[in-house]
Amino acid sequence: MAKVGSGLYRRFHVPRRLSQVGLLILWALLPWFDIVRIEIRGPKVVYFGQGYPIEFPFVLGLIVPFVVIVWGIAFLTYFKGRVFCGWACPYGSSVELFEGLRTAVWKGTNRRVASWMKRSFLHRWGLRLAAGLTLALAPGALALSLAAYLVPPVEIIHAVFRTWWGQGGMVQTALLSWLALMSLISWLAGFLVRFHFCRMVCIYGMGQAMVASTASDNEILRPRFLPESTSDCGGCQACLKACFVDLDPRADQLELGFSAGCFNCGECIDACATVQGHKQESSLLSFVSSPGKKKR
Repeated sequence: MAKVGSGLYRRFHVPRRLSQVGLLILWALLPWFDIVRIEIRGPKVVYFGQGYPIEFPFVLGLIVPFVVIVWGIAFLTYFKGRVFCGWACPYGSSVELFEGLRTAVWKGTNRRVASWMKRSFLHRWGLRLAAGLTLALAPGALALSLAAYLVPPVEIIHAVFRTWWGQGGMVQTALLSWLALMSLISWLAGFLVRFHFCRMVCIYGMGQAMVASTASDNEILRPRFLPESTSDCGGCQACLKACFVDLDPRADQLELGFSAGCFNCGECIDACATVQGHKQESSLLSFVSSPGKKKR
């Protein structure tokens, strides 16, 4: 619940951003420090700089964490809904980043970026320059991190940065082609596909929706509209504008594509708390995830 009279309310926004950025950085750095990766030539699996053959029992270092993560997400989803999508999914986090970049260089829905650009000419073009550089470099960094899970990082650095293009043989050609392909895919996903992928294609999202559907709708975590009628909002649509997957958090059912869709990011609750705080009133939205709480 918002503190009455508070200003910009970021109870969920800040920790969610820290979670998203931290997990993205962790995922990107794992292969570069040889913490875990697979070498396709050999082949062999690498744990903390030491290579092992891809056979029992060494493959358990890949299988066991994968099983634990899958079951952990399923267990979390049963009680907390599709919170993984909103707080940890690499694709979702990347698309949200692109939404900010899209707002800076073209048109988008990121309110904070749009507000920053309105401050002055310097703010606007400085942000556009930073967004342009990010759009040029981020897809390449993503591609190289993915490649590092399969090709030794030393070879990647040598082929891409220390060898003239056209003189690095098949390895360099494959890596540069991969860079170009991932850049194209990243731009298409960030500017065109966006969360339509989550609506219609993502099997992990569908799996979470199936798990969430087995839980009691009165108890599972999701935004709840506390008043009896939306007339209490007074025409405000801050919560709708805050939802990056275009849901109405005040609705009884939150469907995304073919299944339950709310990512439980908390952005709508922060937005409502901010608006209500300016009016010296309590938020009209809240999370509910405990037995005995009546759904509204």
